[in-house]
Amino acid sequence: MDVSGVTHRFHRILLSWDYFALCKRADEGKGVYDTLRTVPNTFSSIQEYKEVFEPLLLEEAGAQVLRGIEEGVVIEPHESVVAACNKDTDFHVARVSVKPEVAQQMSDNDLLLLTKDHPHSEACRGQLHALGFMEGHEGSQSLRVKFFLTDDSQAGMPAQLERVRAMRAGIEARDSCWWVQRLFNMSTITREWVALQHAHLMPFRDTLLHGQPMRRPSIKSMDIPPGMRAVVEQECNSSQMAALRAGLDGTPLVLIQGPPGTGKTRTILNLLSMVMHSAAKGSLELVPKAAGSSRSGSH
Repeated sequence: MDVSGVTHRFHRILLSWDYFALCKRADEGKGVYDTLRTVPNTFSSIQEYKEVFEPLLLEEAGAQVLRGIEEGVVIEPHESVVAACNKDTDFHVARVSVKPEVAQQMSDNDLLLLTKDHPHSEACRGQLHALGFMEGHEGSQSLRVKFFLTDDSQAGMPAQLERVRAMRAGIEARDSCWWVQRLFNMSTITREWVALQHAHLMPFRDTLLHGQPMRRPSIKSMDIPPGMRAVVEQECNSSQMAALRAGLDGTPLVLIQGPPGTGKTRTILNLLSMVMHSAAKGSLELVPKAAGSSRSGSH
């Protein structure tokens, strides 16, 4: 399993993005992609599965980049100095110095925005900015930040090519002054990306592709409790109801997947509630009462 190679590919994609272009697309009601494929109920191959979900995962990453803006959260930029910068294969790795209290706010795997001007200023020069991945701390005031500024990353886009070349020259200037701003932590979405790229190794890949395992076990299914049926049918759409029925039919593994905002979390919570209410009486008993009954019988 090439986790490092897969992770580096993910970083190359995200770090090549133009932050201010992404903000402009969001203002126009657009995301990273103009269109996304509809998620089918089944897939013909793992390759098709990846082709469908890769853009969805990148769309989610783009939403997280902008979440501080969209949710009205004030994310403050801070003054910083790029004390040194070295080229490491495809990446530039910079040592960014900030105040100690600012360094404490930054965590490993954070996605950062580095700009020459204050990013909230109307006079901000959009050309001089880049997204960076925080690899770690170096002492109490220094951050080790990775950038992807190769010409190949912006092939066919003259304006973006000009931007990365200007950024390379800028951060290679020792002790240059910049503004740095934390956007979001990439740990969770990176794990999701790595899992997606290794879907072919998963023991439940048949469930991923076909919505059910190749062999169905002989486990008793459960019904939606009568008292809950009317409520959930009113709250859930047809695809959510199908997911609930699949979770109760005795299948040992049920995959609930879909684009952001389609109700996956609500569906899972509803399913858990149904399972608890459908369980046989006493099956959820965790602490045996044998000891208590034994004591009562001795008197």
